[in-house]
Amino acid sequence: MVRKTSLWFLVSLMVAVPLSAQGYFQVTQGAVKAAIPPLGGAKAAAEFYAYDGGLSRSGNELAETGNLVLFLYREPTTQDLYLFFIVNKADTGAGGNVRLTLTDLPIGADFVVKDDEGFPLFAIFLPELNDEYVLANGEYQILWTWGANSTDGGVFGPLGEEFRITLTPGAFSGVQRIVVKSGNINAPTRLELNTTEPIVIQGMTNQPPVANLVLSPAAPRARQQVTFDASGSVDPDGSIVRYRWDFNGDGVVDLESTEPTVKYAYLTGGSYTIRLTLVDNTGMETTYSMPVFVSLVTVTAVRSISTTTALPGYAFRVQVRIHTDQDLAGAGLDENPPVGWEITPVANGGAIFKRAEVQWVFLEPIKAGTERVIIYDVTVPEVELLASIRLPQQFCITGIFQAKVPDFEFEVAGESCFLVNDCLSVLEAVAHLVPAAMPGEEDRVDLRLSEAITADQLARATELWRTDRPVVKACGERISLHMLKLIAAYSLSCTAIDQPLPTMAPANLQAQRWIITPIPCEGVVIGFYDSAGNVVGNRFTVKVEITTDRDVYGVGLDEDLPIGWRVTPIQNDGFTYKPGVDQWAFTGTLKAGQTKTIIYQVEVPPTVTVETTPPDPCKVLSSETVVGRADSGHPCLEVEVTGASRVDLTDCLNVIVAISRWDVVRDTIDLSLSDKITFPQVQRAIAFWLEGTKVPRTCAPGIVDYETMKTIIALWLTGTPICEVLPGRAPGVCDR
Repeated sequence: MVRKTSLWFLVSLMVAVPLSAQGYFQVTQGAVKAAIPPLGGAKAAAEFYAYDGGLSRSGNELAETGNLVLFLYREPTTQDLYLFFIVNKADTGAGGNVRLTLTDLPIGADFVVKDDEGFPLFAIFLPELNDEYVLANGEYQILWTWGANSTDGGVFGPLGEEFRITLTPGAFSGVQRIVVKSGNINAPTRLELNTTEPIVIQGMTNQPPVANLVLSPAAPRARQQVTFDASGSVDPDGSIVRYRWDFNGDGVVDLESTEPTVKYAYLTGGSYTIRLTLVDNTGMETTYSMPVFVSLVTVTAVRSISTTTALPGYAFRVQVRIHTDQDLAGAGLDENPPVGWEITPVANGGAIFKRAEVQWVFLEPIKAGTERVIIYDVTVPEVELLASIRLPQQFCITGIFQAKVPDFEFEVAGESCFLVNDCLSVLEAVAHLVPAAMPGEEDRVDLRLSEAITADQLARATELWRTDRPVVKACGERISLHMLKLIAAYSLSCTAIDQPLPTMAPANLQAQRWIITPIPCEGVVIGFYDSAGNVVGNRFTVKVEITTDRDVYGVGLDEDLPIGWRVTPIQNDGFTYKPGVDQWAFTGTLKAGQTKTIIYQVEVPPTVTVETTPPDPCKVLSSETVVGRADSGHPCLEVEVTGASRVDLTDCLNVIVAISRWDVVRDTIDLSLSDKITFPQVQRAIAFWLEGTKVPRTCAPGIVDYETMKTIIALWLTGTPICEVLPGRAPGVCDR
């Protein structure tokens, strides 16, 4: 390796060669692309690299400790161009090694300086002097190895004016980064690159365009139209033919033009990067980046439409709300509804309205911090005039809000499109429902109403559900229990029906049922009558408790009983009952921890058939099942009702039950008597036991036997209800 010392040279002899005379040069690594004008010096390339040569401690002043420095160098006399490689800096830094591969070599170019080459004997004593330069298959494999406080490298060329060399880094040791230097040799520009990605150094006789971009206004606001003026851009040796605009720096071309001036408006405020790519007549490109800060929206115009579905011949309401945080002068609103539809202004917000054009102009300035609201009604043509249009059909309203000071215009935001149809959805019809004011009047709809469901509309929807009547203008549709709960959820949460319901935390909804029969241990008794001939024993009571651990909107209970069983509500606890389908609806908010209790009585038809049952002690009665579901409108939950569900049916009594219901005065059964056995009833049981006769209306065999008699006496003596276990006795598997 050649060791070098500093060489004083006359700075005045070093001159820069004008770039315009020799073309354009650039370096590329990944997303990094930069122009690198060659360094112009006063020495030949080999001399500039080594200054003195020999074994003296010398070094090139452009070297850097611990870095690989690259630069293009133009000789002063021949004007030939060379590529320099200088690793580390003499007298500083540790040793190391670098492997590089050079491909796409220009014809006739080679290393004119190979540091360490020509000193093979020294390599015996200085093993670091073992550089390699291997040329094979059109590429160079290079290995530089240097010791502490030493340099290494080489000079490659001449390159010509048009070339493209690719440097692929290999193993690096003792090098932190690659530095490309360019421009003025006395104060070169530094560009740092990484040591892993390929590097392309390119020379072109054609020079790329030079970008110049001006924004007007320079400090734009959101929704304000901005002029992007690149007319100051030039191509030194040709012409610019295309402009590609990426207004937000996302890498996607938003607009391509042949003119240098375009307009664009940012919808939202924030920091953006404008990327402008200029393309010249040879296809060469230059990409220019420019940051811009767009102020937050200070002027808004938002449209709301009172319905998502309109009816032929009906009017709906449109509202445009204008808000500004800056003074506006010469402001106007230009709306574009379907052609020929009738427009009726309701509130002009201080502006003058021109009906023929559906335009509003504000004669006075709109002050910062104020709001103007323009309201107008739109009447859909009668169905006869829409005969050529197949319904349903979508229509839209568009519009522009603009001002002269500051100068801007933008599209009105918010709602735009709606459907025209012969009828409304149930939800839409309820939101625009005008309940009848007096009996005999009919409900009607007013599409100019808002899409928030009021308490009166909810109450009317509940009544329509209870009476199973259709909703006006809904093509005969009726409100289901599910829909009623949804209506309640929208009403209770004050949410317009065209918006999603608010997010609610999951809730644990629970419903439990209890069944209370006339004779608890016997169930429902069929075929029994009282002294007046009235049916008795065929009614039972059901209680359902519904609770939740979090608030829910709208709760429903749907009980499923056998056909023909009649339900009579006893306690609804705020629920509305719909007969015929055995459904209950609560259109309020069930609060966390709150319990709602529904109690109803069920009457079993006295003509129901009871299946024959086997004899005691473990008789299986004929039975039916009550099932049900409880659910909520929002959040949407559905759970099965738990608890009791089985209802036993019988047309005869257990002997002990019959004795407890024996009317000793009338000598017959009276189901209204209590569950506790009296002494007269014990005496009557003894008579049945002694006589060995069947107890009337009892299930076979219906005899008071020895064991039964003892049980009857024990129940009387202990005062134990017949359906409870005697004191001191464990219940058996067959005890009811």
